[in-house]
Amino acid sequence: MNLRGYILGTMAVNLALFGALLWQGARMPGPGARGGVSITTNIVTEFAAEISPRPAVVSVPGSPPFRWEQIESTNHLLFLTNLLAIGCPTETARDILDARLADDFRARLRELTRPPQARFWHVAAAGQKFDELFDEPELKKQIDLLRAERTRVLAEVQAAAGREAKDGKPGRNEHVAHLSDAKQVELAGLEARQSKERETLGRALANAPPAERAAKQKELRDRVIAERRALFTDDEWDEAELRRSPQASQVRELRGFSATADDLKSLTRTLREFDTAQPRPARAPGDSEADFKSRQDEYEAQRKAFLAARLGAPQFAAFERGSDPRFHTLLKLARRLEQPAETAAHWLALQTAAQEQVRLIRENSALASVERAVALLAIRAETERTLQAAVGARGWGAYLRHAGGWLDQLTP
Repeated sequence: MNLRGYILGTMAVNLALFGALLWQGARMPGPGARGGVSITTNIVTEFAAEISPRPAVVSVPGSPPFRWEQIESTNHLLFLTNLLAIGCPTETARDILDARLADDFRARLRELTRPPQARFWHVAAAGQKFDELFDEPELKKQIDLLRAERTRVLAEVQAAAGREAKDGKPGRNEHVAHLSDAKQVELAGLEARQSKERETLGRALANAPPAERAAKQKELRDRVIAERRALFTDDEWDEAELRRSPQASQVRELRGFSATADDLKSLTRTLREFDTAQPRPARAPGDSEADFKSRQDEYEAQRKAFLAARLGAPQFAAFERGSDPRFHTLLKLARRLEQPAETAAHWLALQTAAQEQVRLIRENSALASVERAVALLAIRAETERTLQAAVGARGWGAYLRHAGGWLDQLTP
């Protein structure tokens, strides 16, 4: 073999070895590409997934990265428009704007009432009522203007977000919306006149003895009620009283409860009928905590039995669920995840079952502390596994953020 052939052969072998090394290196996984880490204990087995790194920011060549300042605006309508333009869900945009409006106007009201609130102890020392701090005509005017502005802005935002705004006609509100326009205008005038009379009386009685002031104020209240009542027929008054009742508020807060307008009115009357006949128990002097709780439990049991008999089992179950604040949160989450109301009801059933198990375990005095801790950990592991399967991988993170706080109750 000549020297030239020997050199070429050696180079060929070296290239082949170098190519094999590159191929082998490409097949080997990088040091960071690991899966889950299995943790086995004598209680329960969990899989703790390694936290994934923050996703890289993807930018289109020639386009700057997105920043929140691009959509931020002190103009509420413009801010809402910007949120919807970037694909923010309407329900989420409403929540953001509702919270922002509440914070904004609350701060402005706080600044507006800061001077009179600083006189709190002076008023207390003079034997006056704290509410009298806000009876000054100029302050009341500013507060009314602020509230009117908030109502107007909120209506504009709700309309822009696809939510029906309330009627802004003079004198029209939800409690007397069943009256004719003419009566509502008449009622608005009556209320304005009575408001001025209360202001005038307040100034006139500023230095009057407490007993005289109380008597005069009661006389004015009785006359105000009589004049207001004279504007209504019996049916109109009954409807207004029903609408402003606490039972109507309870019915209006129901979620996921299917009923006609007449059914809701009938349900409100049913609740008021029971509450009038059997008022909620109040704590009596000398009551022990156990006695008071026993009376409350008895009252709730009677109320549930009364409603179950009137509504029937399916409607009563829907009423119970619709009154549950936990269901309100879950139903809102289900809508954001584009799930039906039945899904939220299923999540609530899982939560209720787990919380009942936890209650029984905590109240079981026969269990040692170690046994109780083991049982609670087992319930939490099984509950999280079942919930993850029910909520789905896409919604599990949102569930933990918005509705999963109760899982901490399952910790020993």
